[in-house]
Amino acid sequence: MKTRRDFFKITLGSLLLADAVSMFGMKPRSRAPWKIGICDWDLHTTGYNSFAVARELGFEGVQVSYQPEGQDSLADKANQTKFLEAAKKSGVSIASFCIGLMNSQPLATTPEAEDWVKDCINAMVEMNVEQVLVPFFGNADLTQHKEQIPLVVEKFKRLAPIAEKNNKILAVESYLTAEEVLKLIDVVGSNALKVYYDVRNSSDKGYDIFYEIELLGKNKLISQIHFKENHSRLGEGSINFTKVCETLEKIDYDDWVIVESATSGDWKESHIANVQFIRKLIGNQ
Repeated sequence: MKTRRDFFKITLGSLLLADAVSMFGMKPRSRAPWKIGICDWDLHTTGYNSFAVARELGFEGVQVSYQPEGQDSLADKANQTKFLEAAKKSGVSIASFCIGLMNSQPLATTPEAEDWVKDCINAMVEMNVEQVLVPFFGNADLTQHKEQIPLVVEKFKRLAPIAEKNNKILAVESYLTAEEVLKLIDVVGSNALKVYYDVRNSSDKGYDIFYEIELLGKNKLISQIHFKENHSRLGEGSINFTKVCETLEKIDYDDWVIVESATSGDWKESHIANVQFIRKLIGNQ
């Protein structure tokens, strides 16, 4: 049973917390802070060596490039084992995959691309990875090649059920507006198809990123997000990351924050600064 003294302790603690919120703009988080990862193509190394470098810089995870063939191909079970062992040894997780090759060899027009995605889903099952970024830039840019959209829909209609059956996510990253990608996902008609949101890409296109995050978040469609600046470190460019975090809180976002690019000067110093910036921003120091 609580005594009068206990009551005053609880009351005083509540008042002090209220004063802190009022004085310093502090806001207690409703859940654990997001984990912070980095794209492996920003780590100046290749293959499973990326995990050790990521740990050195202070990251908790790596977005791993899925190579369908070649020395580091994750279609190869031996390489899958090497990557998993390297991740475990470093204490760094695989946050997601990305099939970057599909920017130059688009899903719509490359005969092998559909099989690459199928093989990637198999690797995701074997390696316990939840999602893969399927990119649409360069030759695959759907805003420049609108004729590819029907072909993309056709292929996703075959691929999404495979992903859905295995509880995996195919995450579309593109220059499409939020409304356009919502329409594409609606036409495909699968819960396995979601959006990989990049704040810098969308801002560069003139889109209202806070409106888009809310719209996509309301539909539970943002699977993961890139915190990105093109020629500066996070917090030194034009993106208001404080507001980005507030908007992500608003939609109950609960996945990884993945850093992409965001360097100026020494790349290692830049990424150490990026991690520190995000940790301060989300209250995880």
